[in-house]
Amino acid sequence: MADYSIWVIEFARARSPLGLLLHGQAGDREIPYCFTVLRSAEHTILVDCGYQDAGRGRELADEDGITMWRDPAELLARAGVAPGDVDAILVTHAHFDHLGNVAAFPNATVYIQRREVEKWSWAVSLPRSMDWLKQGVSIDDLATLLRLAGDGRLRLVDGPGPDVFPGISLVPDFDTHTYGHQHVVIRNESSGVWVVPGDVMYLYANIEGVDGDGRYVPIGLAMGSQENCMLALGELMRVTGGETSRILPGHERLLWDRHPSRRYPEGLHVAEVCLRPGEASRLPRGDIPPAGGGDPG
Repeated sequence: MADYSIWVIEFARARSPLGLLLHGQAGDREIPYCFTVLRSAEHTILVDCGYQDAGRGRELADEDGITMWRDPAELLARAGVAPGDVDAILVTHAHFDHLGNVAAFPNATVYIQRREVEKWSWAVSLPRSMDWLKQGVSIDDLATLLRLAGDGRLRLVDGPGPDVFPGISLVPDFDTHTYGHQHVVIRNESSGVWVVPGDVMYLYANIEGVDGDGRYVPIGLAMGSQENCMLALGELMRVTGGETSRILPGHERLLWDRHPSRRYPEGLHVAEVCLRPGEASRLPRGDIPPAGGGDPG
């Protein structure tokens, strides 16, 4: 067993069609874009890492309707971490907003499912008529993975396996949101089990029901099947014993209500999910007003 402090850091925001988040639902919703920091006495680990707002990353962000962005590497300071401190990045899937910033962390080894890399490499080779199967992925990001492999900083994971770090396991959700998606399970000695689900779950409503009725609703954007997405939600519930707030979806604004959090001057948030014994809180007291006062939004 091990103990990790966990922070969820918002770095961008968009307005998204609700049907992409909750299958079959109408309307739209403002959603955060987040990455997660895990810190033990020995390791500083990111689950996903955001993207760079330039080049293809900027084009894909515009397609997603992202209206606010801050560099994730700079926002790490809100958890008391510098980019050089990060020794591993656990990538849930290869969409640009989860993979596109790996180069900003010079000492990090990247862990991603082999199937995710191989299947996206196949998808981007398809003709233009098959563009739907390529959405959300940047060829530049895939090329960065190859450079990391040449530097000895890429680990291709083959399905489920032993813990990649003490208390941390990678669990595949193949053919769900993406071809080789995985979620991350953290087993803390002091605070129990936490799960970072990637995008196999966008909102608490996916797993709690649209009206809180407990009936799962799969995500709307899936390269695989809705059946696989539903089964993945069941696995998230199993590993957390049905305690849904132990699941930390990176596009869920309710995170700020369910966990201690603060809003910063530009309107972005940090949730401090749990602290390992001896770790001091990184949250300032109260929301930080913008320069000159006024509403922090």
